[in-house]
Amino acid sequence: MVVAAIALRAAAAATGPLIDDEAYYWLWSRHLAWGYVDHPPMIAWLIALTARLGDGAFLIRVSPLIFGALTSYTLFLLGRELFDARAGIAAAILFQVVPVLAGAGLLATPDAPLLLCWVAALRFAWQALEGRPNRWLAAGAAVGGGLLSKVPMVLLPAGLILYTVVRSPRSLRNWQPYAAAGLAAALFAPVIIWNARHGWAGLHYVLRGRLSVESSAVVGITGIGKLLEEQMPFALLLLPAYAWALVVPFRARSEPMTFLALATLPALVFPFIPAYAGAWPHGNWLAPAYLAFSIVLGAVWSRTVAVLAGVNGAAIVAGLLTSVIPILPLLPGAEEVYGWREAGTRVTAELRTLGADAAIVTDRYQIAAQLGYYARGAPVTVLPCPRPATIWTRPEVLAGRPGIAVIDARWDPGARWGAFASRVIELAPLPIEVRGRVLRTFRFYRLEALTPATDCP
Repeated sequence: MVVAAIALRAAAAATGPLIDDEAYYWLWSRHLAWGYVDHPPMIAWLIALTARLGDGAFLIRVSPLIFGALTSYTLFLLGRELFDARAGIAAAILFQVVPVLAGAGLLATPDAPLLLCWVAALRFAWQALEGRPNRWLAAGAAVGGGLLSKVPMVLLPAGLILYTVVRSPRSLRNWQPYAAAGLAAALFAPVIIWNARHGWAGLHYVLRGRLSVESSAVVGITGIGKLLEEQMPFALLLLPAYAWALVVPFRARSEPMTFLALATLPALVFPFIPAYAGAWPHGNWLAPAYLAFSIVLGAVWSRTVAVLAGVNGAAIVAGLLTSVIPILPLLPGAEEVYGWREAGTRVTAELRTLGADAAIVTDRYQIAAQLGYYARGAPVTVLPCPRPATIWTRPEVLAGRPGIAVIDARWDPGARWGAFASRVIELAPLPIEVRGRVLRTFRFYRLEALTPATDCP
């Protein structure tokens, strides 16, 4: 079943359009650095490595496909070492049928390397605590790799420290845990240096962007409720099973259960803090917790969990097949991913009519990323001030030049384009029809004599 799931994901990777964030990370791979505003650089490096052979969707997604397979296998190994082979097999199966996990094995996002490093670090730490102290160094390397993928990896060392202090304080007398911490810090140091050299851009993004109350409509208990609501599509029918798995370690009281619970506790609790503070919740914030509790469910596998997993698997297969078989109806949300290829073709044609110095301008990084991918080579920027400046054309370079702006017709364009150009001309719209129905309509604007802000930091 695991092999079949991986094969189906590979087929979907070759046929499904890139989501906005994948296009964004592809742009990162064209401007390699030690850091970016949103995340550390691992996903950009991985895409750059495979994109040397081409930049089609499949090659962009090769690394998450491989990492998904490796994560499944490592989950099996950890489950077998903690409990038995059945628990390991069940955990590997759950990775294929829980959308938040299976998606990490398909989409080119930082979650792919993060989850592999997370479960590898868990396994090496358990081996170290069980009498192989040199495994701490391998755990430190895995944590370092995870930190290069996504900063929330820091929550796993916090959990491992918690477990070690509570259940195995004698381990702290050895030098290996401290060497592991030093190794992880050394691997992450280039990201710290990059941020320091760029005015702590990542920190400002977290404090002023994700944690800005003004930027979100959900705050306090509402934000927590939204994060919990996000778990429904990310876990489907298995959500009650995972909720039940949260209490299993308290009932079983075995050392492996305690290890999984305490090591995962920070990753389980912390996402609710930014959700409460006002950051727009994302369901994948809890993805690492799903990894650990997949092993818990594997250890207490029951017929009920098996049935729920089977239904989940069928739903995921049906969803993936809609990308592979063109005659099948599209899933809800398809209007968010289809149409960018056609929009890119139209933008490319419009740019030719405006001359070689024309640029793509948008007010959302998602649009800029998609158009930058499909209209390769054209200058693209996000107004009023692009973040990070390293991957977008700087606004002052575009002053006086013509541009093309694009929005989805569902969005209210207002009068914002007039603030960036001396003249705005709306062009003919572009309806996107896929499999017999119009999914979305793009609106295009020709901007004459761009007047972007020139005081961006």
